[in-house]
Amino acid sequence: MPPAAASDPVLKSEALESARMNPATSLRSGQGSALKAIMINGALCAAKLAGGIFGHSYAMVADAAESFTDVVGSSIAFFGLSVAATPADRQHPAGHGRAETLASAVTALALMAIGGLIFWQALVSLGQPRHAPNPLVLFILIPVILVKEWMFHWLRARGKAIGSVAVMTEAWHQRSDVVTSIAALFGIIAAWIGGPAWNHADSWAAMLASLWLVGVGLWLLNPALHELMEGSMDPALLAFIRETGGNCPGVQGIDKVSVRKLGMRLMIDLHVEVEPMMSVLEGHRVAHQVKAKLQTELPQVLDVMVHVEPYGRDPQPPLRHDAPRNAP
Repeated sequence: MPPAAASDPVLKSEALESARMNPATSLRSGQGSALKAIMINGALCAAKLAGGIFGHSYAMVADAAESFTDVVGSSIAFFGLSVAATPADRQHPAGHGRAETLASAVTALALMAIGGLIFWQALVSLGQPRHAPNPLVLFILIPVILVKEWMFHWLRARGKAIGSVAVMTEAWHQRSDVVTSIAALFGIIAAWIGGPAWNHADSWAAMLASLWLVGVGLWLLNPALHELMEGSMDPALLAFIRETGGNCPGVQGIDKVSVRKLGMRLMIDLHVEVEPMMSVLEGHRVAHQVKAKLQTELPQVLDVMVHVEPYGRDPQPPLRHDAPRNAP
């Protein structure tokens, strides 16, 4: 079997590149990203809340509430990554990697919940007398939008590099904050320009932004559920595993390949075909070579279960147990 070419476009994928990263480096990167997001989101939340209260802007208060969920989401991601780093034990022999996936699912559900709460509160505010928003709050919103958009791109790049669904969810949480801030921006401008008749414009903007939050939450829940349900993996990653295993000495072919994702770590189930007459000892040696090769090429692989099968048809007749004879 020819070796896999490094330049083969089929073998290029984000899943494959993240599997090649050092696990300790990936974990530190993920935790560092979440911790930095907690600090930045906390500062932005305080600034928007103060601006919304003193600037009479309900949309900005709602936007501050969304930023608070960013702080909570970042904290959940940090906690999930910390639990995922816990070594395997008797109750969890495969490790705690799914804690990261659960953290991602919880963050997505929290985003949907806060979206529903913002919609309800904005709807109630439509029947209440309102002051026109102070246009000075725009000097808070515009820098917030720029910072949040930078955070989105930075966290998304980190999440893709380390293969972390929790960090990717956190990135899109930042983008949702950008959308709510832009909605608040237009609502405040409309209320300022339109006069008293448009005082509730930022409430309408908050309602529109809340629908975006619910939609993003649903969208972010999908990859977490896909991972929890052990859905199919990236074809390029599977192809690389098949190529790498097939190139090991003694392997005649690869029958089946399946991969389970446990947070950032991977569990591989591989069926290799060897010569039918190969001894058990030799087959055992081949299986260990395949496992070692895959864990060397893909450091994120936690374990490899190698099943040894005969290549082609078995020339020997199957073993058969004779039926017990009747006692005389």
